[in-house]
Amino acid sequence: MDRNISYPGVGAAVSGAIGIFGIYAGWWETPTTLYYGTADISGSLALAMSIGLIVFGGGAILMSDARIRKTMSALFTICAVVLTLTCVWGLLRTDDIAAGASASKGMWVSLLGGLCGIASGLLAMRPAQEAPPGTAPDVPGRETTDANSS
Repeated sequence: MDRNISYPGVGAAVSGAIGIFGIYAGWWETPTTLYYGTADISGSLALAMSIGLIVFGGGAILMSDARIRKTMSALFTICAVVLTLTCVWGLLRTDDIAAGASASKGMWVSLLGGLCGIASGLLAMRPAQEAPPGTAPDVPGRETTDANSS
């Protein structure tokens, strides 16, 4: 069985893992306390979107049907955009977490995961390249024509 790996799906799943790592590395800090991303609603939403990136990226990897892969790609792109927006929202809510809190390194790691997920989504949504002559296309129901055979 010859299957093509969906590299944008792999990128999305890795981006989700990066997002989760950033959430639990700490989003905010004061001189005495480190707050995980789940200490606020913005981080909880980011956690859900990171899990969505992993699930939908994995779906894009495992499914062989082109329409299902496109659907999974659209879903992980939406999750990546929302993950990025929740990181920005978390930056804006820094003062609501604790007096004198500042953004920690984990916030930037999660933001990086969201941006990488968006890049994976852009790669997944690009138009399909033409298949070389004599090879079967990925689209079912479409015949290949060989220029040399008459």
